[in-house]
Amino acid sequence: MKVAFIYATFPRPTETFVRRELRSLIKIGFKPDIYSIWQGHNDWEGNKVFRFPMCDILKLFYWLPYWAWVNPRSFIIVLKHIFGNPCPGFQNWNETFLGFAFGLVRARDFQSKNYQRIHGVWATMPATAVYIIHLLTEIPYSFGAHAYDVFRYRGDWLLTYKLRRARFVRTSSQSTARRLQLLGLEKEKINLIRRSLTEWPKRSNFSLHTPSRLSLLAVGRLVPKKGYFHLLKIAKLVDQAKIPFHLSLVGAGPLAHDLALECRRLGLASKVSFLGSQSESDLKEIFLGQDCLLFTGIIDRRGDRDGTPNVILESMAAGLLILASNKAGAMEAFEHQQSGFSLDPASYKEWVQLLKEFYQDSTRFEKIRRIAMQQAREKFDSEHNAAKIRDQFFH
Repeated sequence: MKVAFIYATFPRPTETFVRRELRSLIKIGFKPDIYSIWQGHNDWEGNKVFRFPMCDILKLFYWLPYWAWVNPRSFIIVLKHIFGNPCPGFQNWNETFLGFAFGLVRARDFQSKNYQRIHGVWATMPATAVYIIHLLTEIPYSFGAHAYDVFRYRGDWLLTYKLRRARFVRTSSQSTARRLQLLGLEKEKINLIRRSLTEWPKRSNFSLHTPSRLSLLAVGRLVPKKGYFHLLKIAKLVDQAKIPFHLSLVGAGPLAHDLALECRRLGLASKVSFLGSQSESDLKEIFLGQDCLLFTGIIDRRGDRDGTPNVILESMAAGLLILASNKAGAMEAFEHQQSGFSLDPASYKEWVQLLKEFYQDSTRFEKIRRIAMQQAREKFDSEHNAAKIRDQFFH
């Protein structure tokens, strides 16, 4: 089957799971053509990436009247969608415009290449592109929908229209799947496939990495939905409880300056390290040098939240003790009190009490950590999940 996968930007350093999935799909023999709408590279691991030059937007002056003449009914539907609905924000408008432009300019090319299926990896720009191409050419389409796509500002601008005609919609968390059903997507069209891992770190020692203190880890972009101000308050209370610790915070983002100021205000400058963005290979070493992952994700004022964050999967596989937020889909990766702990990020005392018990007797938590490692292998194997994705295109 000839299939095209359309990405917003490919490859993007922060989208680790996207690259893992594509790599696994290719490994099992399913090799879609790769399209990147906004920038990206021309080549990825020996595979050609078809980029969309921004100068091609000028071709709209040709393709707009062309499609208005060749397929006026679908063209009018597109215009009604765009001009008949309020846009939730400038970023979404920009993403929609780029997807709209790509679809109009590339629809005829996709038709001539005889694609049997087209797939937008995200529900924003890529899904707009495949939806427009479908309206103009009738090529069947599908797309991926994740927490950012469906919750932020109550979801993408044209999401409900895209859902109606999609052959299937892939998501990776139950919380997002429930949201898709509320938006009107039939349950049988929802393809819930978890994010995946390709490597399994070896941890033989479950004692504290540094015997005299807890080695704590947090990983993620420095943005409001990660709840990092809650994290620092927890760290302050751990310090006040006289529990020795060091917290390593991996990630970059717009809150970097404010978080550094808050860290100093709380007197935690010597206890917290801001490590910035790290490569995949460096992260592997970092995981094995830590005892516990703290994930304090929240639902921010825009409605944005995490589905099932990659860092929870990676930490489970590396044998860390998982203390994670009970908001949205973060708790779906593990079983509460069996392979991790699901906590309210604003209930600081619960976090502190667990960390105190862990510091006083880490051996009590070895079974939980081992179960987490085993569950990660069973639930998040990349080739197994890639086969599930591939099979959807043959239904």
